[in-house]
Amino acid sequence: MAILSLGDDIAENQLKLYVAFKKVKNIACIEVYQSYILIHLRLNPDTVELKPGKIEDAREKGHWGTGDLRAIIKNSEDFENIKPLLDRAYYEN
Repeated sequence: MAILSLGDDIAENQLKLYVAFKKVKNIACIEVYQSYILIHLRLNPDTVELKPGKIEDAREKGHWGTGDLRAIIKNSEDFENIKPLLDRAYYEN
């Protein structure tokens, strides 16, 4: 998994409805569905270029886990596009 490869200090916590990845605090939470994956990142949505249906502000939306920025992954291209956000979440938290 790309998140675990960011550093040796990341721990995975498998919960009933999502998987959390954390250093001291959660940096990303992942929910897996049949046709897509939601990744919630601990990043300020005001510092990211939002793309409706791909990268969204989740502050006003209910969701499992931690993180104000929601990335919607439907294919490998979507995942490649959010890798820089995973790096930011790791280094900023």
